[in-house]
Amino acid sequence: MNRAVLLSVVDQALISAFNLLLNLAFIAYATPSEFGRFALILAASFFVISGQNALVIMPLNFLLPGREHTERNRQLSMLTTINLVLAAIVIPVSIGIGLLLDAGPILTLSVLGYFLTIIIREYARNIMVVTGRIHRTLIYDISAVVASAVLIPLFWMFLPPEAAVLFGMSAGNLVSFALGKIDIQLDLKALVPHFRAYREVWRDTRWALQGALQNEVSKRAYVFFVERMRDAATLGTLNAGRVALSPLQLIPVAWARVARPKLVEELQAGQSKEVPRILWAGAAVIAGASVLFGLALVLAWPPIETYIFRSRYPGIELIVMCWWVHTLVVGLSTVASTLMEARRQFRELAIIGFAGAIVIPVLVFALLFAGMNGISVVLALAAVQLVELFVFVWFAARTPVQPTGEAVVAGQS
Repeated sequence: MNRAVLLSVVDQALISAFNLLLNLAFIAYATPSEFGRFALILAASFFVISGQNALVIMPLNFLLPGREHTERNRQLSMLTTINLVLAAIVIPVSIGIGLLLDAGPILTLSVLGYFLTIIIREYARNIMVVTGRIHRTLIYDISAVVASAVLIPLFWMFLPPEAAVLFGMSAGNLVSFALGKIDIQLDLKALVPHFRAYREVWRDTRWALQGALQNEVSKRAYVFFVERMRDAATLGTLNAGRVALSPLQLIPVAWARVARPKLVEELQAGQSKEVPRILWAGAAVIAGASVLFGLALVLAWPPIETYIFRSRYPGIELIVMCWWVHTLVVGLSTVASTLMEARRQFRELAIIGFAGAIVIPVLVFALLFAGMNGISVVLALAAVQLVELFVFVWFAARTPVQPTGEAVVAGQS
């Protein structure tokens, strides 16, 4: 598992570095308003990806590992059908985002292209992760990053920054999928049987979907409130601070992506002593990375402020510091929530997420309505996440480490 985690971290580091450079280019060469619109589009895409994770990616973790070849292909084919349905749903969502931003046809089309291709890319790369081909995931993502890095500057020459970046990343996603030659077991003739089979999986994914969407509301609601109650420039300033922590935000994702199927395997095998070791190792990696990254930011801050932010983002130092605290708390929460996912405690996760999805939007709205600044919003988010961390740990500690039992096999009772 150590090699898989290392490769996953390297893969996420590659994606993080690309996203960081992309956001830094926005901050340095676009206006805060353009960056604010781009941030809102990305926030909406995270809602889409979270829905996909709950409905499709999470079942991949339970329905493929440990299955014989024929059964695994049957389950994969069923999930491919569900992923196609999800891709169809994002079409009206993309149009709605365009209307919200009062975007023209070019920007709306770029949003649609990005949403559709990210659905394809995330599905393909997670198939490789679940089937133990982490090295292929790295190659897959390298091809997407390289293609995007080449195409984005070309689009930037004759398109608005937001559309140029989205079109470039869409093209990169398609290039990586074409080069990856991933067998997704597509079978359009079996749509009805696949829908019937998915009803068994829905018993778990309905809670996972509710939890995922609630989690995104908790994490992204501030984006829509700030953009509506202030302006895109204020949102751009707030998110510019978050960009500085973007490499750190992907460390928990990299760990959870590998740890989740491993925890499922250990729990099903009754290896209760191995589970705490995996969890403590994850917490140590996340905390250690947070401290080291924070120190690096402090040491490199003068040139960052001079050459990246260029004095156009007032109060950015304090905003970055607040986002660092928020990122650390969220990372540690990921460890406990991943254990609950491995135990298939989706109902409990949904209940916790429901509380956060109510408290955070109300709190953010109240702060903005009272005239508070963006820093207060970030601190409020960190405070709520800290409470959620204690709740996650309490839920994880009160449930004995025990086998989860066989995962539900779609199409069977």
